[in-house]
Parts: sequence; C-alpha cells; structure tokens
Amino acid sequence: MGKRREKLTEFTSSWYDYDYFANPEGKEFRRANGSIERWGYRNPEAEWRGAEEIVKAWKTIFKPKNLLEFGAGRGTMIAYARDVGIEAEGFDFSEWATSDEGRYARCRREWLKCHDATKPWPYPDDSYDLVVGLDVMEHIYESDLDFVISEMYRVARKYVFLEIATVNGVNEKGYILKKGEPIPLATDGRTWAGHTTVLTEQDWVNRLENEEWWRRRDLENWFVGLVPEPVIHNWLLNSIIILSTVDAP
Repeated sequence: MGKRREKLTEFTSSWYDYDYFANPEGKEFRRANGSIERWGYRNPEAEWRGAEEIVKAWKTIFKPKNLLEFGAGRGTMIAYARDVGIEAEGFDFSEWATSDEGRYARCRREWLKCHDATKPWPYPDDSYDLVVGLDVMEHIYESDLDFVISEMYRVARKYVFLEIATVNGVNEKGYILKKGEPIPLATDGRTWAGHTTVLTEQDWVNRLENEEWWRRRDLENWFVGLVPEPVIHNWLLNSIIILSTVDAP
C-alpha cells in the first residue's frame, strides 16, 4: 500500500473518500521510516457546532440573501446557513462527500452537487451575494488558481469569504506541487491533507488582487470579534481573507 501511494502524482476525487472525511481512525499512510500514521477529519456525522456561530456572523456582516460555498465538503455549513435564512448551496470535488452516504444528514441533495472547481462553474454571473471557500484554496494546483479565482469573482455579486491554510514563511515553509510529479506523501505529512499550494498570506493576497475587488480588513476584524475564539482558533492560525466589490458597503 505504501509503495502504491508513493507513486501518486495527482490528487483526484477518489482521494477525498470515507477515510479522509469520516473514518474515526483516519486515513492510513506510511512515513519514509516505515512507520504507519493516520490523518483525517475523523468525523462520521460531519457535525460541527461551531458552524452556527459562523453563519450567524456571516448574516450579520454580509446580510446575504444567498450564498455559494465552493469546496463545500459534506455540506455542513450549507445546512447551518439555511438555518439562519440564507439560501445556501455549494459544490465539492469529492464524489463521496456529495453522495447520499457522505453528505451531512441535514444537507439536502439539491443543495450540494459534485463539481470540479477547475472546470467552468455552473452558475450565472453575479448570482451570489456571498461566495465562501473554507480550507479549499490550498487544495487547488497552482496552475489552476487563476481560473478558479476568476470563476469565484465571476459568480460573486458582493462579497467573498476565504479561510486558507497558510504558512508564515519564516519558520514555516510552504511548497507548490505540480501535476504529474510524485507527491511526497512519506516525507511531508501536510500532503496527506491534499494540500498542493501552501503559501504565505501575502502570497495569497497577491494572487487574489483584482481591480474590481478589495480586501476588507475592517470586515475581517468584525468577524473575528463576533465569533468566539475557540470556534475559529485554527482559522486564526491560518488566514481569513474577506474581499468585496468596490461599491459594496
């Protein structure tokens, strides 16, 4: 099993399977020294109570009528957004996460579809008040980033909310994996999460630059002030980036 996985040269939909999302024991992998370890969300029910605080903050700050989440996983955030009156839907790359078996129990089938973010998004221009991407940008190959970002901006009408796993660039070094090259599963445990593009926050800000969109640090600070710190502790260790159109309030 270890040798077969060492030859992996691209993360496909099948990587994001039951073991990745739901297996209480996690996804098994072998280190270079031969030791066996496990990684995964280990969340059989796809439940996260912190979602309630987050979607309430989104409603307070953005006042969205509707929301699109790309890289939505099993649809947990979509269901919670619906609880507070936001017409939320989304998509994910994983066939398992979006299936009847994998989907969060309170997320209806019609709210979550299987779609690859690197292919044209099946939504009209300017169709969502808020577009959300949580722990997804780092899963996108660098060669696909420009397309994904352009699609994200195309379908967003007012706001974009991103939470991205980043490094500080000092004692934490990032990396960029390329399609077709062996993935260093045995030597870098971060790759087991499916992270292909690991950058600093400033690197992401540079990639997201667009003359019609601007970063909203005021809204980022508002969000952090609204949500209890324990709920978003891990997010604060990474990067929260909020963008809006130049004419958004």
